[in-house]
Amino acid sequence: MNPTQKPTTTPGALADLTPADILRCAARYLEIHGWIKGTYYSNQGGTFPPACAVGAIGMAAHGRLITIPATHGAGARDCRRAVDYLTDYLTDLGIIAYGDDWNTAPTDAIEWNDRDDQTAEQVITTLRAAADNYDWDHATEDDLETYADACVWAEKHPTRDGFLAWRAAR
Repeated sequence: MNPTQKPTTTPGALADLTPADILRCAARYLEIHGWIKGTYYSNQGGTFPPACAVGAIGMAAHGRLITIPATHGAGARDCRRAVDYLTDYLTDLGIIAYGDDWNTAPTDAIEWNDRDDQTAEQVITTLRAAADNYDWDHATEDDLETYADACVWAEKHPTRDGFLAWRAAR
């Protein structure tokens, strides 16, 4: 690499963030700083304003306020990956839909966040559930084997919830 070129990867601890990590951080961000509808960030919040689900994902991916988090800044790729995974998760659950089939269903994570009946608790819970689903879907064979071995030693049956708790405790 030419010394004048910048590396294309994020250095340090941020380099290893998965969409699951970002979704969990976004849920925690909403718990601490607050949740809103209709815009990425509240204009009343200063450096860490209340945010919508996508705004919180942006804060988790960038570590700071970015006006349009999925397209600007160094964390845009990570933000997009987390938003895309959340959208796919909501689609798989039948909560959001593509096309003209469902006139009342939201078509993306932003519309889902802004639904009239949506609450902060529902958004936070869904972000964490999507993160758990990502971890389960992307579990390595080594992780599953290690977890299964731990279950044998503890004389327990391996389960999805058990795996997620085991992974979180590591």
